[in-house]
Amino acid sequence: MKKNNSWFTLTFEWNSLIKDLIRSAWAIILVALIAWMGIKVVEKSVYTPTYTSSAVLVVRSKIGTSGAYSNLSASAEMANIFTNVFKQNSMKKLAAENIGMKKFEGTVTTSVTDSTNLLNISVKAEDPELAFKLLTSILEVYPEVSDEVFTDAVIDILSEPKMPTHPSNSILTKYRNYIILLAMVLEGGLIVLLSLMRETVKEEKGFSDKIDSKLIGIVSHEHPHISLKERMRGKKRALLINDAYSSLRFTEDYQKIATKLEYLNRNKDKKVLTVTSIAENEGKSTIAANLALALSGRGYKVALIDLDIRKPSIYKIFDFYDEINDEFSDVLSNKININAFKFFRYRKSDLVIAFNKKSHEDSDELFKGESFRDCVNALREKMDFIIIDTPPASVSADAVTVSVCSDSTLLVIRTDCVPVRDINDAILTFSDAGCNIEGCILNNVYKPFTLFGQIGADERGYHGYGNYYGYSKYSKPVAAEDVSAEGFSPDSLESLNRNDRT
Repeated sequence: MKKNNSWFTLTFEWNSLIKDLIRSAWAIILVALIAWMGIKVVEKSVYTPTYTSSAVLVVRSKIGTSGAYSNLSASAEMANIFTNVFKQNSMKKLAAENIGMKKFEGTVTTSVTDSTNLLNISVKAEDPELAFKLLTSILEVYPEVSDEVFTDAVIDILSEPKMPTHPSNSILTKYRNYIILLAMVLEGGLIVLLSLMRETVKEEKGFSDKIDSKLIGIVSHEHPHISLKERMRGKKRALLINDAYSSLRFTEDYQKIATKLEYLNRNKDKKVLTVTSIAENEGKSTIAANLALALSGRGYKVALIDLDIRKPSIYKIFDFYDEINDEFSDVLSNKININAFKFFRYRKSDLVIAFNKKSHEDSDELFKGESFRDCVNALREKMDFIIIDTPPASVSADAVTVSVCSDSTLLVIRTDCVPVRDINDAILTFSDAGCNIEGCILNNVYKPFTLFGQIGADERGYHGYGNYYGYSKYSKPVAAEDVSAEGFSPDSLESLNRNDRT
């Protein structure tokens, strides 16, 4: 069993990280709002704002001295003395009476600029208008006090007091934006850390260290090309290798897997393949369809059977929404004999498909008898490959039941989807049931991040494995008319052309 030290493993994969940040953008915005509301609550409940009105005075002597330096020195000494004069209670009382107040409801602060005769004076109060009025009153009444201290001193106003517009003691208000930004950065960092610590298979490189099975192949991420008209209609296009818009990289991934399946068939006579996954939306049905197309394109007779009875989707992948008279579930329920069942032939190729469109919640009953095993044995004699699409293992036990009757089971794993522990547990469950897990197919693998690769200018970009070389004027998207019922029953499947292989 693989060791799973999730708390000590950090796996970086750029696409997974970006998706996590985008998906969690609401959390970052929510944290910013909480930080803003927290600042507001503190300001309203705990914080008492104070406002400061300031002025700059010039203190000089009336009597000239022998030199400019001596005059400046005397003026600076006077300014230092006046720093205490303006803070005297007598000065405050006189200023309060001047504006009709019984008490000076503010705080006076004074200082002298170093090596100058500039006197800085400010008044703090809880109201901006009050702070302005108190300072203005001090500047009006100071001559009455200063004349008693220095008869030879003159004080001129260099900078008039102004009405304060913002609190002078609010650190929260001053740094509000920085606090909110810091909260958003911390939340983003937490999201990044959790993303790096999430124990899933995010890339091909980490597969062998985490999963108790071998890797059969990978399927690169392919962006579905949907026209504006299709988008407006809400239509989805399946990712098939014979689509006109499929990239060469995407197609080659399936061809590599098909080559390995050829080897298994030729050397180990493994022709019945079950394709399943752990959870929904991992792309198992699309992979089953593309493997069938890849093998039939090499001249093999291939039967693709949709046994995802609970949620069939093969008919959607091939865009076949016409009425289906014969469903393969009818064969399993003994309503139709396997020799009378009509397969649907795809584009007059060697690929035949058994569709299901009806959903069966009680699918367990369909696999209890010998009907399914008889069907597999009947097809085994006629076909080179039989590919079976089953429900996800976490949804139904049908996947295990079908796998027991198959030669090999291919487990589809979508990158960054299912926890590693659940994958290994499922593999163990299949093995304990007697299933032959041939290996895993890693789906939706993003290419490594490179600057030139993102703009399509290297060997992995537009000019190499881009969509340009995947396009062909002789190919076309899959349509319903490409799948037709031509009376192909197991007895008549031998009439399909077969290219001999050496």
